[in-house]
Amino acid sequence: MKLPYRWRATLVIALGLLMAVLDSTIVSVVLPQIATAFKTSMGTITWVATGYILANAAIIPVVGYISDRIGTKTVFLIALALFTIGSALCAFAPNEHMLIAFRVLQGIGGGALMPVATAIIFRLFGPTERAGAMSLLMIPLLLGPAFGPVLGGYLATNLSWNVIFTINLPIGVIAFLLALLILRGKAGEQEERDAGEPVAKGFDVFGFLFSMGAIVTLVYGISMAGANGWNDRTVLTYLIAGGALLITFLIVELRVADPVIDIRLFRRYTFTMANILIWVTTAVLYGSIFLLPFFFENVEGLSSVTTGEILISQGLAMVVSIALSGKLYNLIGPRILAVVGVAIVAVSMIGFTHLTITTTGADVQIWLILRGLGMGLVSMPLQTVGVSVISNKQMAKATSLMSSTQTVFSAIGLAVLTTYLTQHAAAHAQDGAATCIAQLGSHAQALHTCIAQQALTMGMNDTFLFTLICCLGSAVLAIFLGRDRALEAARAARQLEKQDEVKAPASIGD
Repeated sequence: MKLPYRWRATLVIALGLLMAVLDSTIVSVVLPQIATAFKTSMGTITWVATGYILANAAIIPVVGYISDRIGTKTVFLIALALFTIGSALCAFAPNEHMLIAFRVLQGIGGGALMPVATAIIFRLFGPTERAGAMSLLMIPLLLGPAFGPVLGGYLATNLSWNVIFTINLPIGVIAFLLALLILRGKAGEQEERDAGEPVAKGFDVFGFLFSMGAIVTLVYGISMAGANGWNDRTVLTYLIAGGALLITFLIVELRVADPVIDIRLFRRYTFTMANILIWVTTAVLYGSIFLLPFFFENVEGLSSVTTGEILISQGLAMVVSIALSGKLYNLIGPRILAVVGVAIVAVSMIGFTHLTITTTGADVQIWLILRGLGMGLVSMPLQTVGVSVISNKQMAKATSLMSSTQTVFSAIGLAVLTTYLTQHAAAHAQDGAATCIAQLGSHAQALHTCIAQQALTMGMNDTFLFTLICCLGSAVLAIFLGRDRALEAARAARQLEKQDEVKAPASIGD
């Protein structure tokens, strides 16, 4: 049986996203090997990851605006091509500086994929099918973080670091060819738009420049705050500059008829509430994902690959729950799913508030599975209900707006939790010293290691307690999430059709 066009398009888009998401996590575990290969410092080589993130942040805000002018298929193909070509160049980069430049090129392509993919999906599917389509689309987004570090570590250990980029080439070429053959062009997209809504002409140059400048500056400043602290002069400089650019950008966009990012979309209650919850859950839930690997690598001394293996259960649980949420969305709606999902994550955090320096991967498996299940239930409903009030014409801009703000809040969450952990670990150093002296006596080297491990562990428990409190607050906030009116209207129409079908035979018999 031949699949309908919309499902074939979804599978093609999911293949392209899998490549991009996998690569964003696969690189992090091999940075030390790349630094060794190029005989450079870790401070320099971390720009391989940072450059990619900043390129993502720069392009995401303007993807929707560009898509409306040249077509989502064209943007998707360009993004795939840039990512695949960037991967090939990264694999054969002659030095660290060229590698960083090629990663920026790769990041531009990778950053454009998610918002344009989401816009295509939401335009293709009606209210009753969007949840299922979004569940399929989000599976690669969840598999990437789960398997990326393990795959990256395995390939780098048994082959070389270059392979983590070359594996993208066959996937990228196949995804590009399939997208070229299957996805509809701009003429076909006009049929998916709302009738009588032409694409606006002109180009918002100032909005384009200010949006990229503001997002990149803020994301970089916030990211630096996690390592250097919020009082660092360089951090403050970037935050102030980013804030000034953001204010200027908002003023410009409110005065433009066809803005790059349409912040007027926040006038809609459902869209605004969904985004607020996305920001909070991104900052708290996804920010906390990075805490546990940090614990196992710095306290237990495990490798990145072994740590990645411990976390696989969480990724698999997320895949299961995201598929389940796609089925449940049409039955019980987004509000109950969001409340239950955040509540399950809150329960899982309880297990992470009792870590010790002897905690093993097996000890946290049940809590990882619970967290994965909860996060999977939250992710898709918020995305789906948020755009349920958006017209097809505004869909590309809406998905770009959601993705760009989510990028900022993911950086905020990671920076805030890192700072919180650092401060509380330092505060617990004295308590850790007392415990270690009682256990080890005065052995200097062992004592120093023990104090660092104890302090970090106690700081980790405090940080997870903080995330637990934030999760409980998010669960309360989710109660006020808007309803999917489009889904309810489609349900009502279908119910009327069934009633008419039941009445029709009776009328004929009369």
